[in-house]
Amino acid sequence: MLGTFVGDALGMPFEGEGAGAIPPVIDMLDARLGRGTYTDDTQMMIALAESLLRCEVVDPEDLARAFREHVDPRRGYGGGTLRVFELWERGVSVDEAARRTFAGAGSLGNGAAMRVAPVAVRFGSDSVLLAVQAARSARLTHTHALGVDGAVVQAAAVGAALDDDDPFAAAVAATRTGEIRERLLILHAATAASVSSRILNRPADRIGSSAPDSVPVAVVAAARAESFEHAVTVAIGCGGDTDTLGAMAGAIAGARFGARAIPARWIDALEDGEHGRRHVEALASELADRAGGGATSDLGGDPRPS
Repeated sequence: MLGTFVGDALGMPFEGEGAGAIPPVIDMLDARLGRGTYTDDTQMMIALAESLLRCEVVDPEDLARAFREHVDPRRGYGGGTLRVFELWERGVSVDEAARRTFAGAGSLGNGAAMRVAPVAVRFGSDSVLLAVQAARSARLTHTHALGVDGAVVQAAAVGAALDDDDPFAAAVAATRTGEIRERLLILHAATAASVSSRILNRPADRIGSSAPDSVPVAVVAAARAESFEHAVTVAIGCGGDTDTLGAMAGAIAGARFGARAIPARWIDALEDGEHGRRHVEALASELADRAGGGATSDLGGDPRPS
């Protein structure tokens, strides 16, 4: 969860840029709300974590209330998501609002995947329950099979990394759509020798915000990387939807390498107000405690490297 926050804040200043415009060494830069601030990615993750702690499972009605209570449009919410929230406020049911907003099969974007880390922290030890809860959390805003699958695949990768298992193998096992499975396998094969932004974003110079475009990039970047910094730098370096690429790769890499592997210069730069860094750390610790695992030991005290 802290990795989501870090990757999101690092990637936000480069959102929409081509790969060639992103420096090889990334540091926290001023963005919409200042240096080290997060976007809707982390804000929705926080809302999901708080709802899980209240309800123990993904409760769509409670989660919808949490999203509405936390929403700050300055954080960069998409128009479709804000429309879903507006329909909820007008009394449209949680089940219906997303279908009414997105014509046809629904949104295939990565918005459900970017926020799903708390579900993996809570349910990561049970792959079946994890998939069910991840899909349930997605459908509030993303009813397209690819949008849901993106969240399930991302959650599986984070959950596996928390258990010291292979996040790539877990992602492939979890996917139920051919588009995401094929993209995972192609990117994994292409990075057998080493992983880089140049390989992951080929043939484009930036990665889009759809789940099949972006989730496999984040999974492979984090699974192949040598460190947390390597993972998020490679993901953000692909250009395009850089805040969400950073958030998703950061979630998997944070689970894989641990909070203390996150560079101190990035941790120190994070915003830390009422819903800032320490709040995210506290939510993560409590969710891990309820999961019954030992993951809390890596979040106690100052998460910076010793």
